[in-house]
Amino acid sequence: MPQIYLNPITKEKASILKTSAQTQGAYTLIEVELQPDGGNPIHFHERFTEEFYPLKGTLGVHYLGKELFLKPGAHFKVPVLDVHRFYNPGDQSIVFRAKLEPGQPGFENFIAVLFGLVRDGKTFGRNQIPFHPFYAILLLHWGDTQVDHLLFRLIKPFFSVLVTLSRKLGYEKHLLQKYKSL
Repeated sequence: MPQIYLNPITKEKASILKTSAQTQGAYTLIEVELQPDGGNPIHFHERFTEEFYPLKGTLGVHYLGKELFLKPGAHFKVPVLDVHRFYNPGDQSIVFRAKLEPGQPGFENFIAVLFGLVRDGKTFGRNQIPFHPFYAILLLHWGDTQVDHLLFRLIKPFFSVLVTLSRKLGYEKHLLQKYKSL
């Protein structure tokens, strides 16, 4: 039975259908139900591709400054490093699948913890930034969610040190125990 996570900010319900462990690291498969006006911020990934498969309704994909509108039966693969976001451009809920290759156990953690923090009111803004800076560092690491922003560029050289420190301080264990086991 898949784990189901709800995010009230992005108006998103995500179900992890196949984990990286279940596919021996080949891919992670996520099914997303997205309400009207729901979507995520513009970002890119350094470690995996993301392929979208609409199942119900039209999926909007902002890709390298262009708008794509995908209907059921279509698919679109975002290569590593390409800037993108997904969103619901219509007035009805939509359903799509996202396949991450190779499999991403960290992204699976990212969804569970981020959606839990949002639900618990521990983030601010539409970009769902955690109030706690070490939580933000871990989420960025797990989700391989990269943004072209001055603050992000300033902390990037120190990123691996901050991830290690957040683990040593017990934040990773705390977040996974609290949100991954739900």
